Amino acid sequence: MNAKTCVRALLCLYLSISVYYLTAQALKVGDNIPPELWNLSLKVANHPQGKQTLTLSDYKHKLIILDFWATWCAPCIKSLSKLDTLQRKFGSAIVVIPITNETAGKVLPLFKKRGWQLPSVLEDTMVRQYFPYYGLPHQVWIRNGVFFGESASSAYANVTNINRALKGDVFVLSHTTPPVSFDFNLPLFYNGNGGTLEHPRMRSVFSKRINVDVGGIRLGKNSIMLYNAYFITLIYEMYSAYIPFVGRTNRFVWEVGDSLKHELLGTYRKETGIYEQDKDYQRWQNQYMYCYELSLDTSLNISRKALRKFMSDDVNRYLTLEKGVKAVVEKRTIPCYAIVRLEHTSTLPSLNVDTANVESTESSNTKLGNADFFTLNNQSIRRLTSYVSAVLSSQPYPVLDRILEDTKVSIQLDKRHLSIPTIKRALNKIGFDLTLTAQEMDVIVVKYANTSNP
Repeated sequence: MNAKTCVRALLCLYLSISVYYLTAQALKVGDNIPPELWNLSLKVANHPQGKQTLTLSDYKHKLIILDFWATWCAPCIKSLSKLDTLQRKFGSAIVVIPITNETAGKVLPLFKKRGWQLPSVLEDTMVRQYFPYYGLPHQVWIRNGVFFGESASSAYANVTNINRALKGDVFVLSHTTPPVSFDFNLPLFYNGNGGTLEHPRMRSVFSKRINVDVGGIRLGKNSIMLYNAYFITLIYEMYSAYIPFVGRTNRFVWEVGDSLKHELLGTYRKETGIYEQDKDYQRWQNQYMYCYELSLDTSLNISRKALRKFMSDDVNRYLTLEKGVKAVVEKRTIPCYAIVRLEHTSTLPSLNVDTANVESTESSNTKLGNADFFTLNNQSIRRLTSYVSAVLSSQPYPVLDRILEDTKVSIQLDKRHLSIPTIKRALNKIGFDLTLTAQEMDVIVVKYANTSNP
């Protein structure tokens, strides 16, 4: 044979082998065993006749039980002991063929120690492609040239089922046949791996910003999702059952370094609207904006507060790992604005707090609807407190009332010029005041997860 003919022959052999391996298709229960699988030469150890290879066609007219196994798999050892006993009982009517990807050096010592008489296929990479499995042991039954059934449990290889199979009965071998594809090298439910996202009883996902120009919150019966949320929004949503909406900024207590605080808040990161100048801002967004989703099966009975407890546990675990911080709700005595009766002002504790940048601020042309005034006529002071709290929500300190009874008030506030001084003047006219004091209340504390940090 000349060199050119030899090369041509080798190329044909290579192509035929490549096509053969590429076209090995996974079989389904009920499929006929293809000729290439029947005639596939399989390396074997512990063959009763001392053979080095076997083919499935050697046993074409028997009930064949293939048992995929490994020496490190304890359930596999138990299964093989049972199968060895069944092989001895049924004799030539059946053939049990263990199949492993391991070598003779690992297999033979175990077989010798256990006294098993079964032949085991070695170093398998091909048979498993026809019968892909998701765990060991895994059994495949072949009857009359047909893929009869499979099972992930050795319980189904028993005297009753073997007798039924030998008699030609039609029955289902096992209920454990996977209804969907599954690859343990991929995340669960990723691209349908193991099912769809409808299958998990509970799902929790946390990520940095996703590359879409949208952000928000979506609440369901047993679910919560935040997408592209700023740090402070994420933390507030965890504890919104404890902190009113108007306190989502001024009921935060920071017990971390200023540089970390400002980085988390993006204090010095502002969007200019000029693309070339906003690259640094966009990098900050990618680092300090977050997405979170928690979803529990709708059949589970869980309160919204408990759902957020799951969320806070998840988020704090991540923040502890990434930033070394956590956010918790604690009671603290902090400065706050209190609506009180004028005669009670002197009983409040005095504070040494710089209010220069607080009380001098006035809203400009603030309007709600078409009316220029917020008006109450003999209505609960709670409504006044809620309104003032909302108007002053951007101030450093929260607003609350110190009126224990449900007092009725009549008042008119000019929405166009709302500030602490103008609100104080309006309250003074009806016998009340807005004063800076201190009170214990629930706040969100952002602090180092390890309290020994500086």
